[in-house]
Amino acid sequence: MARLLFGGTAADVAEDVSGARVPGATGTVWDGSSDGAAQVTDLTDLAGAPLTQLVADEDGMIPGFFGPEGTERLWLDFGGPRVALVANDVGERLSAHVGADDPHGSRSAVMAELDALRGSANGLATLDPTGKVPTTQIPVLTPPDLLDWLNVQSPRYGAKGDGVTDDTTAIQAAINAAGIGGLVYFPKGVYRTSAPLDLPRGVTLMGSHSNLMIGPGMLDEDFPCYIQALPSFTTGAMIQIIGDNDGTHPAINGEQRIFNLMLDGSKVTTGNLDGIYSKGNVQNVVMRDVCIRKMPNNGIITGSNAGNEWPYSWRLHSVMVDNCHANGIVFERQTDLSMIDVQVIGCWAAGIKLINAANTILDGCRAEWCGGYGFHITGAWGNWPGSGSMTMTGCSTDRNGWDGVRVDATGNGPFLINALNTRRDGRNGGPGGGGYAGLALLNRAPVVVTGLGCYVGTDDGGTANTSPQYGVRVANARDVNVIGAYLHGLTAGVFQEGTNERVRFTAITTVAGNNYAEDRVIS
Repeated sequence: MARLLFGGTAADVAEDVSGARVPGATGTVWDGSSDGAAQVTDLTDLAGAPLTQLVADEDGMIPGFFGPEGTERLWLDFGGPRVALVANDVGERLSAHVGADDPHGSRSAVMAELDALRGSANGLATLDPTGKVPTTQIPVLTPPDLLDWLNVQSPRYGAKGDGVTDDTTAIQAAINAAGIGGLVYFPKGVYRTSAPLDLPRGVTLMGSHSNLMIGPGMLDEDFPCYIQALPSFTTGAMIQIIGDNDGTHPAINGEQRIFNLMLDGSKVTTGNLDGIYSKGNVQNVVMRDVCIRKMPNNGIITGSNAGNEWPYSWRLHSVMVDNCHANGIVFERQTDLSMIDVQVIGCWAAGIKLINAANTILDGCRAEWCGGYGFHITGAWGNWPGSGSMTMTGCSTDRNGWDGVRVDATGNGPFLINALNTRRDGRNGGPGGGGYAGLALLNRAPVVVTGLGCYVGTDDGGTANTSPQYGVRVANARDVNVIGAYLHGLTAGVFQEGTNERVRFTAITTVAGNNYAEDRVIS
């Protein structure tokens, strides 16, 4: 039998009679395997040198040593109570332990299992010759998907995005499963729908790409990354957000997010389908990098529920509404609305229509080629506590059919328009005229305009007549201040009619004639 290891730094502490540690104490080893008490001298240190006594170190710890053959228990005597020493078998027991199978299986079986996983799908990924993981080895997500990021094409939901299949049910299932804070992701594809997608509280929709408009060399079918209404989808809206205690929706809704997504209505040839519709108490909706194109009706529109509650505090960033057959955007009673870099192009009626949207901010927004007004600011902007009007900064218009910007709102809060640039508006279907202007002020609420440019021209092909007729038209308005402006109209830079009250133009230049006119008049 092999010699046994005793002691070591984990052995018992040498103690004197009082129980105190005895650094440097010398002890005698006695046989503890029987009732006898014979001193043991057949000992060696760990290096194999003979020894008959043990000396505790400076901490009172007993050094390790090898005991005699066949002995598993010894005593150590420091002249007081004996300390029992128990062997650590470094022979057969250690050999048996090392040779035993792993509790999970033999080493050979485990290695075979690992080898089978290497390079297999959902197994252990290995790098290809270029240092990348092959796509065949990337794990396929199974329910519950990747935490709160739900892929509409995952097996759980089954949307196809093939431009043929009706994906309405699959997409709505993913939306319903997302919950507050969940994100529903649309990989590249064309997802056809036949009914409104109902968006609950706190859910985010995110696409892989949002077209801004159809440009030269691009067709509607290019960049297939959008939700598309089927031809039979003729009423309602492609996405609806409802705040109404109607048995289906919550009385207070909100916190939805729509990012990097496009809605396409180009295949619907009849009806009054909208892109996004919201009604009732719907708060804090955010849209960013969103495109809504070719809807049979409006791009985005809001309304009230039976309790006369309206959506409010929405934020739109880099949103494009392209060639819808009614208005581009209509917001009514949208208190605390923010629109930043929002563009409406080619809509058949107004570009952006705001009705009593108190405390609105428009920053860097643009309306062009719309059949009606580019921007229409209208309605009774309330005078209740906390209400107000709006600020419009760095916005522009181009080639709209009627006035570029028309303000005919009432109320006591001042409308602040800063750095507005209008051009080629008032096309009036091509011939121009009609009394239209770059900026038309028919307001009874105060309007302050600082830094204004109104310019004439024709369409890009030069086939229309020069428009607008006036740079600025003021009719039956009250409390107007225009400070610092270059106003160019075919007939006149400024035209006033009716009864105007407290209208002031300061530091302006007016020009009449086509866009080559040099006859400038400074007022």
